Amino acid sequence: MKTKLNIKFWWKQIDRVNFALILMLAIIGIILSISLSDSYLFLNKHLIFSIIGIFIMLSVSCFEIKFLRRFSLLSIILCILILFIILFLDYEVNGSKRWLKIYGFSLQPSEFIKPFFFLLSAWFISQGISGRNSYFVVLIISFVTICGLIILQPDFGTAFLIAITFFCQLFIAGLSMVLVIFALVSLLFLSAFSYYYFDHIQKRVDAFINPTANTDQIDLSLQAFKSGGLFGKGPGQGILKEKIPSANTDFIFAVAGEELGFIFCSLIVLLILVIIIRFLLKLLKMSNPFEIIAVVGLTCSFGLQSLFNICSSLALIPTKGMTLPFVSYGGSSMISSAVLFGCLLSLTRQRNEEK
Repeated sequence: MKTKLNIKFWWKQIDRVNFALILMLAIIGIILSISLSDSYLFLNKHLIFSIIGIFIMLSVSCFEIKFLRRFSLLSIILCILILFIILFLDYEVNGSKRWLKIYGFSLQPSEFIKPFFFLLSAWFISQGISGRNSYFVVLIISFVTICGLIILQPDFGTAFLIAITFFCQLFIAGLSMVLVIFALVSLLFLSAFSYYYFDHIQKRVDAFINPTANTDQIDLSLQAFKSGGLFGKGPGQGILKEKIPSANTDFIFAVAGEELGFIFCSLIVLLILVIIIRFLLKLLKMSNPFEIIAVVGLTCSFGLQSLFNICSSLALIPTKGMTLPFVSYGGSSMISSAVLFGCLLSLTRQRNEEK
């Protein structure tokens, strides 16, 4: 009886509209995965990842805020340890050490660390605001350590996303300009360092700036959007998806453009915007600094990652190698997005109604 009562309260408290919109994102990902490959193994994997992701999202959304903080602390310590260990392992993909191979499965710890860091950074910032300055010191050390380990993989895109989202959290917290300027300078230093130190990042930026550079991947992506027109060729009818590298992950939006057309792609963008706006509107009813900063961080992370993925496909920014949350193929990305959405649904629950 108690379990039924808890489920009843959870369903009453949760933002059911946002929950439904997030499920729609997952369904769009499944539809696109059907058209991406004739292999049932590929489709089955994406279905399994989606089901696991939805289950994780539901589970996390049931957590209380205090448990979320404790779970985030333990998880981020584990992720930092794994990020450090990965640098000494021999497993590489395209020259990057981003994955941990376990029993045939590849896990990307830098994906998991994002939601946990934004929750924990919100807690540390809120404690710093209340006068506990030591929390700021620990937070800055953690931020520099995490970004440094991710850059060494190298994975500039994820480090950049974490840095800019962290900057947004500091800004919304109304901290002194010293800390805000520090975050901004760190972001600029991170960009300059990555450009001059990593060849693949330099090539991406140069290809974006220099029109005569080799841009086959972007050209194919833009061609896919042109080929799809307003209504697309239909699910499974696209041909350019077989030529675009990383079509099932980084360029999933281009696949949607060719097969489902401009109108459907616009609906995907609108769906993402509605989710973001609805979560941000929840801030108007919040008074707890931790909850406000955490929701801002998690929402910014989702919005920026979606923006980077879509803009990369449209050649509006240099390619970042980022997935479209809850739509792109990939277990690590799916689980990370599920944790992020679960945290947002938990933080925005109407707990004042619970008896």
